Amino acid sequence: MRFFDGMAAALLATLVSLSFAVFAADAPEDMAPAQQNFQKGSDALILGNYEEAIAQFELYADGQPSHPDASYNRGLAYLARVRAGGERDGDLGRASAALEEALLLRPGDRDAAHARALVHGEVARRRSRRGKDVLIARPSLDREIMNLLSERSWAILAIFASFFASFGWLLRLLRKQGAWQLAGVIFVPLGLIAAVAFTPIYFGARTLRLERRPGVLVVPEAHLTDRDGVAQSGEPLPEGAFLELGDRHGRLLHVRYGSVEGWIPSSTVRTLRLR
Repeated sequence: MRFFDGMAAALLATLVSLSFAVFAADAPEDMAPAQQNFQKGSDALILGNYEEAIAQFELYADGQPSHPDASYNRGLAYLARVRAGGERDGDLGRASAALEEALLLRPGDRDAAHARALVHGEVARRRSRRGKDVLIARPSLDREIMNLLSERSWAILAIFASFFASFGWLLRLLRKQGAWQLAGVIFVPLGLIAAVAFTPIYFGARTLRLERRPGVLVVPEAHLTDRDGVAQSGEPLPEGAFLELGDRHGRLLHVRYGSVEGWIPSSTVRTLRLR
């Protein structure tokens, strides 16, 4: 029941955010279709018509660049349907996907982070009742490091590190004395170490951007398989799991969940839209 109590509080809190994110109820008829979808979805959410809210927010998501308010409200609509007793399979996963999308578009959104924590907590409780692993894995350490800064920032750090190493080497070649000699002795190893650290992080962040997409599991659970569809050992992925999406092979999609990799049906995943 704590999940539902928390959801009630979250839904009440979001009415405040809706006051500046939503258009007036008497919006003009010539409003852009996507804006109308957002308007109608927000009105339906406030009125408790969660089916209509979900339908309108999904229409918005299909035809409009992503916006954190729309993603956040879509997540709340799915959560509200769960709370109201009209839950459908995958609602918690779809709520998690929308909230993850909102957080990627607007990092630091405490309301979205709180709502996502409620989703993960409910998924964990349900899995625990079935004797399943309750851990919701986040991106592995290497991914977390890459995401600390932008790809451009890692590139700049790598360039500056190389510059310091080169400058130190130049000072040593010129045989400068005193403080300059000491600077050369210090700059070369520190610059090389920093360059060796930052350069692969930059290329990793670039590869992550170009070849991997974020997604969320939107079914109660999914078992990892190999490329040929043969099941792997281990616990199934939980609903709402945050995934890195890779190549497709027929109906299968390569995913990474924390440090675990494998293949699952592409229909079980919702790709997050970040633009």
